Amino acid sequence: MQKKSYSKVNEYIWEKVLNGELKLGDKLPPEREFAKMLDISRNSIREGLRVLENVGVISSQQGAGNFISANFEETLVEIMSFMYTLNGMNDCQITQFRYALEWEAVNLITGKVPEEIKEDLLYYLEKLEQAESEEEAVVYDKKIHYLIIEATDNDYMKTNYKALTKVMNIYIPRLRGKIIVGMKGDKELSQAHRMIVEGVIEGNKEKSMKGLKLHFKYMITYQNS
Repeated sequence: MQKKSYSKVNEYIWEKVLNGELKLGDKLPPEREFAKMLDISRNSIREGLRVLENVGVISSQQGAGNFISANFEETLVEIMSFMYTLNGMNDCQITQFRYALEWEAVNLITGKVPEEIKEDLLYYLEKLEQAESEEEAVVYDKKIHYLIIEATDNDYMKTNYKALTKVMNIYIPRLRGKIIVGMKGDKELSQAHRMIVEGVIEGNKEKSMKGLKLHFKYMITYQNS
């Protein structure tokens, strides 16, 4: 099968990124120069650049040109959305993936978080426990979990978690609704968050992992109700 001309753009950029000649933020050649370098038409250059922009490899800035970027979060959201819809993924599978990410994050950061993150975790925990509405509780609940993922300083985990959370927010509002209803008058979820936060700060992995297990056990209970 004959290779499409615009695929040369992808191959060229991929090779340059791999050998270190192109780095994040670097500007690509103008279309005319690019077309001459690869011996293809400017239309093929534009098509190739458009494909790379759609997946987040490059970004186009009006009047400035095209630059190497890493805007993969939205692409991941779209891919996960299609996976959820076309592959018949259920709520339980989404929750299992989130649990796996958070389990590894807690495992990585327990006893290793800097002081500013400890302070933020304790602040969010206090705000969660003092929340006067379910909506407010959800905000600080999410902040705690986001911060735990952020504390890993692992870009793969952070990007996947953010994309996963967006998919959950878009496609599974009923799951959140069940959990919020279940929270009413129940201290178990609050206790789970306290165990996670205190365990992470104290360096007590058994405590932080126990809290996380309790948290997701609680989620799955209301998810399946």
